[in-house]
Amino acid sequence: MATAMARLPKAWETEVDKEPRKHWLGQRRPPVRCDEASLKEVSKSLLVPMVQYAELHGLLYAAKDQSIDPSAATQCPVAMLPFKIPAQAFDECVALSKLWNELVDAVARDLPWLYATLEPAANADPFTARLMGISKAVHAAGLRQKLMLGIHRSDYMLHEPGDSSPRFLQVELNTIASSMASHSANTETLHRYLLSRYGEGSDPTALALREHFGGAGELVSHLPQNATLKEIPAALARAHGAYGAKDAVVLMVVQEEERNFADQRWLEYALWEEHGVKVVRKSLGQLHRELAMDPSSGRLRLDSGAGQEVSVVYFRAGYSPDDYSSEAEWEARLVLEQSLAIKCPSVDYQLVGAKKVQQALARQGAVERFIGPGDSSKLRGCFAGLWGLGLGEDDSYIIKKACSDPNLYVLKPQREGGGNNFYGKDVATQLKKLSEQERGAYILMQRILPKLQSTVMTRAGTAEVMLGLSEFGFFSVFLGDGRQALLSEHAGHLVRTKADGVDEGGVAAGYAVISSPFLVQ
Repeated sequence: MATAMARLPKAWETEVDKEPRKHWLGQRRPPVRCDEASLKEVSKSLLVPMVQYAELHGLLYAAKDQSIDPSAATQCPVAMLPFKIPAQAFDECVALSKLWNELVDAVARDLPWLYATLEPAANADPFTARLMGISKAVHAAGLRQKLMLGIHRSDYMLHEPGDSSPRFLQVELNTIASSMASHSANTETLHRYLLSRYGEGSDPTALALREHFGGAGELVSHLPQNATLKEIPAALARAHGAYGAKDAVVLMVVQEEERNFADQRWLEYALWEEHGVKVVRKSLGQLHRELAMDPSSGRLRLDSGAGQEVSVVYFRAGYSPDDYSSEAEWEARLVLEQSLAIKCPSVDYQLVGAKKVQQALARQGAVERFIGPGDSSKLRGCFAGLWGLGLGEDDSYIIKKACSDPNLYVLKPQREGGGNNFYGKDVATQLKKLSEQERGAYILMQRILPKLQSTVMTRAGTAEVMLGLSEFGFFSVFLGDGRQALLSEHAGHLVRTKADGVDEGGVAAGYAVISSPFLVQ
């Protein structure tokens, strides 16, 4: 048997080997349904107050068509009601946040291991190769800034096959442009308003809400506080202070046509209102024209060197090949990485978030290389089955299994931002197309089996009741120089809910809506 099979949980492997189709269709727990008719009535009665509250509290997206009004915006896609999850599983993931911080920093500073791990992906994927090239160039010239700021988000789904106890399995670890922090906090505020305002009393809406949530007493008491709008701006401010130039600015690197402006602006406003730190927004293309770096000190200044000094570079772009439409954007990225400014993230942190690194860390002894055995065991408890592909990997057995029952696997490239993975029959189709070298740009992952719940999804002022499943993200912030951690904290959470049958889970990519957790025993 291929050595990669060691990552497949034994019980799961047995079921897959015996009856894969039965496993996929029969092992998933039945959906939790409330009275669909009553939930539809709830959606009708709450739609207008919900949408207006959301829009007046910053849950906005830029409109797709801004040809007439460049300031036009629409309601951000959100769930009308929070999503029920076990409190114990939620608390366990919160406790892992600092361990992910420690692991990311340790891996990013072990460059021989990082480069060797990513070599197969870089050989098959030009984007990964360019990022590795920047990293190597920066370190060859001498690293000017050892402090690195991370705003990470570890994403999980609740695996609930058959009668097994539910547990979170990690989907991915995001180390660049981890978004939806502000919208997540504002969605929690929205849900607190709806449940407190309409969830008490004896009217039909209140009764239907309590039925949906299982008569759980005071409904708002089951919503955990979400600290994203406190902790993430505080981390950026801490990095700004560590840089040591009070009048410098935080540079937010954004995409040219950014629809998710409100999620970013809330962080900008909090930085100014709570910490007195200014934010300047620029795209990589603009920075190529306007940025200047002092060749001796590495200090960055805007306006071709005549403007403000940059203390922190906060990337909300740069995670996709689409962000580099020409060599100009790549040249701007290199200058940013070579500078004295603190990067969030550095290119090394970004590389740690690659799917190939996630898969390599699942190998026996890999996590233990970087953190102690006790903490390693805690992280391993949330690893899904992961398999490497391509040159240097014994992948024939797992490819055969994935092609025979592709519904049990997800094929993932080295990409961020949603809409890039392969599911179902497309897994087999893509695997058959790829050469051995091309497979090195992908990993295979166990398909996670969550339980479905009735949910109300709202988008652009409309509501629809349907069965949905959720992906749960846990933010963490870290600032360190490789010798000591100046900051390491859990920084809030994100819930993204999608309809049953929808494979991807990105809100900005149009696949999901934002929700919040409703903790149950």
